[in-house]
Amino acid sequence: MHFALPELCGAALSRLKAACRFDPSKEMHARMRDDALDAHREWAERAELRAVAVRFASSAPRGRALELAGVRFACAAFGLIDARNVIETVVYALTLAAGEAPSRGVSRLFYEDLWANAYLEAALCALKSDLAARAGGVPSDSFGPGYYGMALEEMPKLARVSDFGRIGGTVLENGMLQPPKSCAGIFFVVRDAARMPERSCRGCAGDPAGCAFCAHRAARPHAQMMQNRKSEKTIHGGCSWEF
Repeated sequence: MHFALPELCGAALSRLKAACRFDPSKEMHARMRDDALDAHREWAERAELRAVAVRFASSAPRGRALELAGVRFACAAFGLIDARNVIETVVYALTLAAGEAPSRGVSRLFYEDLWANAYLEAALCALKSDLAARAGGVPSDSFGPGYYGMALEEMPKLARVSDFGRIGGTVLENGMLQPPKSCAGIFFVVRDAARMPERSCRGCAGDPAGCAFCAHRAARPHAQMMQNRKSEKTIHGGCSWEF
């Protein structure tokens, strides 16, 4: 799967503006905005965005485990997912690589990094929305190492199931992805997004030893968390989220 950067430019620009919070009425902000746009013109000529997605119809978690293509994934939050709500499961991976520029200062490197993040976010949002529409549902938030209590040791499994190497990606011994601007994970195409685990820390089902908030979260019954989830206007699977 190949994404043409010009198709994602508008969405990426919106994300960059939100991240930088430029105020054009301020002279310094106007200069910074112009520097960011200059960096984009040169960087976009070198950048290549690639993606791969593998769809599994009628596959859903059973308890805290999910088995796909003979590979078993473990995640505490899977235990909060109603299998009857899942239409299909998608394993994805994206990479964004750009060749070396002749010369780059610190500020240029900074803006190139921001652009790369913005385009990855925009591409993932487009991929999720497209595949969910094909399946007749809505996309959930992403599950993966570092999210919803999934361990980093699950990353090689994601790479194997998604065939990460097909888009030039590799997994290092420490679980990090190469190229550095890469991401991989799992999302579910569901019938009702409101029945998925909430995104906020208080709804996390991760390791209680993971952060200071977990002591408070662990004491709250699941039924109470789900009731609060229904009363909030949190959007799941839409394109309004940010990394």
